[in-house]
Amino acid sequence: MKQKLFWTIDIGGTKVLLLLIDSNGKVLFRQKIKTPKPSKPQAVVDTIVETIQAETEQKKLGFKAELAGLGICTAGFVDHQEGLVHQSPNLEWHEPVPLGNYFKQRVNCPVVIENDTNAAVVGEVLYGAACGHKDVIYVTLSTGIGGGLFLNGCLYRGADGFAGEIGHTKAFGRGRPCKCGNTDCLETWASGSALARSAGEIWDEKEQKGDHITTAWVFEQADKGNTLAQAIIDHAAATIGLGLSNLVTLFNPTCLVIGGGVAANRTDFLKQITETIRNKSIKPAVEITSLTIIPAALEPEAGIWGMYSLLTGQAK
Repeated sequence: MKQKLFWTIDIGGTKVLLLLIDSNGKVLFRQKIKTPKPSKPQAVVDTIVETIQAETEQKKLGFKAELAGLGICTAGFVDHQEGLVHQSPNLEWHEPVPLGNYFKQRVNCPVVIENDTNAAVVGEVLYGAACGHKDVIYVTLSTGIGGGLFLNGCLYRGADGFAGEIGHTKAFGRGRPCKCGNTDCLETWASGSALARSAGEIWDEKEQKGDHITTAWVFEQADKGNTLAQAIIDHAAATIGLGLSNLVTLFNPTCLVIGGGVAANRTDFLKQITETIRNKSIKPAVEITSLTIIPAALEPEAGIWGMYSLLTGQAK
């Protein structure tokens, strides 16, 4: 009997993470590659398929293993039933992309397409920080801000797969256009790119001896005692906390998982966010409900393990 294998892939704005996992959950291959620039859909598909084919040929998997599924998650507004990405602002995909069909034309196995934070919340529930919880919100604080909802023991996608898009809730500040086509979304004021943008409005990059103003640079300046950098971080933490408090008030979860590179290993930043959530949510949701607010455990592979769960039927 052939061993069943699953390719699980997370497509991000700067990197693509690929894992080959067997039916027992053993990782046989792991690789991170750069997202093609420009990130045109066909170029992304070609890059992924070439990597899969090269690994398959190198390990001669064909005669002893069955490719049982290909699962792909990406940031954007995804119709998982049709395998259609309606829009992915961080990939600069502004027109619908039939991503599922592109891959089905190239690989001989079932293909599942899912929003990355939908996949991530499933991964954290089944394998990570939210194990044992039935009502979970996952939020990623990265280049953008995304959210996934796991409610009453099931992934909640909404009518067409667009639920949980906290990064595009309104209104937080004034006058900033968002890549989604609207203005003043939460992620335009509180994401990683927003932190760098706010700093860039204060400091001239030429004054930084050519160094690009990044999210990491803002945190570094704050650590050195720069009060303006700290004020940018404080504003972002308060804004994120307010946005998340609205989710807690709306959905009354028992667990809120915070992931993404902006929050990773930044204890003080997470503490600020947590305090705002507890202060701004309705009191029963944080006092009667035993709400756990915790960092993600599976970064950067939460979406990968969520896709594995969806492919293997552990979650739907």
